[in-house]
Amino acid sequence: MKKKKKENLKPNGFAWLVYRTYSAIAMKLKFNVKYDRSEFNNRNKKEGCVVLYNHACNYDHFISTAFFKRTKVNYVISNRFMFNPLIRFVLGLVKAIHRDQFKNDTTSILKMKRVIERGGIIAIAPAGQVSIHGNMPYINPVIVKLLKMCKADVYTLQTTGSYLAAPKWCLSKRKYPISVKCVKTLSKEEIKSFDTDTLYYKIINDLNMCDRVYQQVAKIEIKGKNLTNGLENILFICPKCEKKYSFESINNTLKCNCCGNTVIYNKYGFLEKESDSDVILKDEALWCEYQKHQIMGLIKANNYHFESNVSFYSNPNKEFKLELVGRGKLIFDNDSLKYIGTYLDKKIVKEFNLKILSQFPFSPNVRFNIPDDEGMLEFVPDNKQEVFEWATLIDAYHTLKVEEKEDAAS
Repeated sequence: MKKKKKENLKPNGFAWLVYRTYSAIAMKLKFNVKYDRSEFNNRNKKEGCVVLYNHACNYDHFISTAFFKRTKVNYVISNRFMFNPLIRFVLGLVKAIHRDQFKNDTTSILKMKRVIERGGIIAIAPAGQVSIHGNMPYINPVIVKLLKMCKADVYTLQTTGSYLAAPKWCLSKRKYPISVKCVKTLSKEEIKSFDTDTLYYKIINDLNMCDRVYQQVAKIEIKGKNLTNGLENILFICPKCEKKYSFESINNTLKCNCCGNTVIYNKYGFLEKESDSDVILKDEALWCEYQKHQIMGLIKANNYHFESNVSFYSNPNKEFKLELVGRGKLIFDNDSLKYIGTYLDKKIVKEFNLKILSQFPFSPNVRFNIPDDEGMLEFVPDNKQEVFEWATLIDAYHTLKVEEKEDAAS
């Protein structure tokens, strides 16, 4: 029996040259990114390594590519990028390792290990998707197992300014300076000798970058107009009247159409009241946490029911081609999540296993995906503002289940 030839995982040199040159020029012009490469340049170049990076805006991939300059790396990226033919072609040339978000994927892990063994470099954002509010999102502790398996030094690219320069929710143009510094997080000897909790703490400590903390001291003005445009798609509960989807973006303010509660987004990226009678949360992260806890309270009381009329997209015919496969309702009711509707002209009821779901990959006011073994399952609500509530509710449900396990263990 003929032995199957292993996939070539070495990035194409010319493709990488074009890719990193484009990234360097684009990021210089758009954000005037500054780099500190000293720690990375002092690495042992005869051995492979893993480079982690925090993920606060949609441009992080290009920002980090410009950082690496002539040093070719293998990115670990979401399968979602592979559904764009042009991006899939480019990522194929630079040998990016694609994997399904928030699912076990043995194939991609084995590829990472092979890259390290040949002295290559793996670049990965452990958060799995862009932070919606600027604070570091949940990092799955499974990252420690991956690093233990790779048996290589670990570096972290600490990017500051990317959230304020281009938040995931933002729909308007803005400018804010970005800087990137590389630090050595772990040596391969430390990975071998330290316990799991210590390794996880060191990873989290180096990844935990928050632009608002820096901005409190730096006070750099964000240049742009209509800075709140898009913020209404993630701040979906008014804390004054508790109505949902009631905010409207006007210039640099959000105003509730039900009670008039008004939020000002100032030139430094901080939230302020327009008057003493207004009720706001200090920042977007706290606001998102408030919304999450509202949902957690309702789930605990068995009083949370949420449903959306949705268009259902999937890839039943080709691996990387999405098509509209049905219409129906997506329903969450305490310990149940199901889709009731059509799939390829047949009526179906599909139930999802909430025990294995921790996050929904999403783009606010556009779509969200539910990780599933049957392929890419993408849902577009008729009311697209519901997208972030779906992302919030699965986060809330997962947090409750983690708390229940911890309580049972103590």
